[in-house]
Amino acid sequence: MVRKSILLASCFLVAAQAKDYHTKVVILGGGVSGISAALNLTASGISDFMMVEARDILGGRAQNAPFADINVELGCNWVQGLGTNPINQLALKYNLSTTFSDSADVVWYNESGKYDGTATYNKLDADFTKVLDIGMEKLKSNLVDVSGRVSLDLAGWHPKTPEDEAAEYYFWDWEFGEDPEASSTVFAAVNDYWTYNSFGPGSDGNNYVLDNRGFSRIFIEESKKVFKQNDKRLLLGTTVTKIEYNNKGVTVHTKNGDRIYAEYALSTFSVGVLQHKDVEWSPALPDWKLEGIYGFHMATYTKIFLNFPYQFWDDTQFVVWADPDRRGYLNAWQNLNAPGYLPKNTSTNIFFATVTQDLSYEMEAKTNEEVQAELMAVLRKMYGNDIPEPTEIMFPRWHNNPLFRGSYSNWPIGESDEHHANMKASLHNRVFFSGEAMSEEYYGFLQGAWFTGAKAASDITRCMKHKCPSSEYYPEIKNADIKASIVRRGFLDTLQ
Repeated sequence: MVRKSILLASCFLVAAQAKDYHTKVVILGGGVSGISAALNLTASGISDFMMVEARDILGGRAQNAPFADINVELGCNWVQGLGTNPINQLALKYNLSTTFSDSADVVWYNESGKYDGTATYNKLDADFTKVLDIGMEKLKSNLVDVSGRVSLDLAGWHPKTPEDEAAEYYFWDWEFGEDPEASSTVFAAVNDYWTYNSFGPGSDGNNYVLDNRGFSRIFIEESKKVFKQNDKRLLLGTTVTKIEYNNKGVTVHTKNGDRIYAEYALSTFSVGVLQHKDVEWSPALPDWKLEGIYGFHMATYTKIFLNFPYQFWDDTQFVVWADPDRRGYLNAWQNLNAPGYLPKNTSTNIFFATVTQDLSYEMEAKTNEEVQAELMAVLRKMYGNDIPEPTEIMFPRWHNNPLFRGSYSNWPIGESDEHHANMKASLHNRVFFSGEAMSEEYYGFLQGAWFTGAKAASDITRCMKHKCPSSEYYPEIKNADIKASIVRRGFLDTLQ
């Protein structure tokens, strides 16, 4: 009886603490896209909005953590696409510390030791340019898309050895987060073109962020233009559990029992979160939207940081391991002690591996000690048995984290432009969607999140002025060529 009374008292306490909020617009998520939307709503003279963020800090997947006497980036780490790219402009505005990232500054190892992989790398570099040309030609001629594997083959790239596969992983998977078999050629070409050619002179480049304040600092500083200290419109540490919507408005339910009543909502949830159904939708998302969401991919890209008593590895920015048995196994290593990176510090000697896709899932399921043992086994194959054990290890578990369910999106083979339009289309012009995955040009990049947040804010502003833009979506996506082929071959007759 006492226990029952305690439970009842706890329920009453939660109910008493729960709050109801009323606002014009609610932004769900305090990442880059949400911050961009808040800035644009404010610039349009709209201040009656709220932002709900599950973490106790803004920034989304722009996250850093203390490690080996510095802060390292767990999430996004590069300014990719320079020039007038708004992310690059913010980095310049806030004097973010960066350095040029040169993937050609690399040494190669296999079971026999160091080998010369320059010729293989250069051939793959040239063949990848052909892949992009193939993608652009298919786009211009309205030809069917093919996977990255097909286009690599058409370009003349045929990996036959573990060393070939190591170069391919370093060139493809390490960039897209998934292998060539999973990736679209057409949209890889679109994505590359817009990222490295659309921001004017000098836009073709990557800068690695080394700022101890964290990459997120530039976004947090921008958010201060909107949210003042202790701003009641900002709900940190608040997890969304359910979204009810109709053609009149939206009700957002939170884990602590709060309800937010809004005329409009902006979902900035990652496509991974949408796929995992970590948030309940009422009514359920329509079939046409689910097809687009599930057709897209949320890649997982995991950096596993090791700190050592001293540096025993090469001075190049990158090191590639060609595993004899498994393509991509602990393939890409990065040296934060490289010239131009971290200042010399006797307690900070960071060498880290990046894993993606299935290997990321495997590592996330293991303990830190088990992961460290795997990494050290590879390092001893490269540098001998006398190397020291690391003093620290750290890595994020992006895939298993219910707030993210992955690192960034990748356009897969089979996802059509119409499917993507469905994924980002609004519901009743009441619920809008933004985030890097919702950008056709810049998916997978921070600027994709930035631009889609601004676009969603513009659409909501127009709706508030009773001038809603038409929402492009496709309740049925038909394939005339396939239908014609089926008819021509008499398949429909046999089915009838």
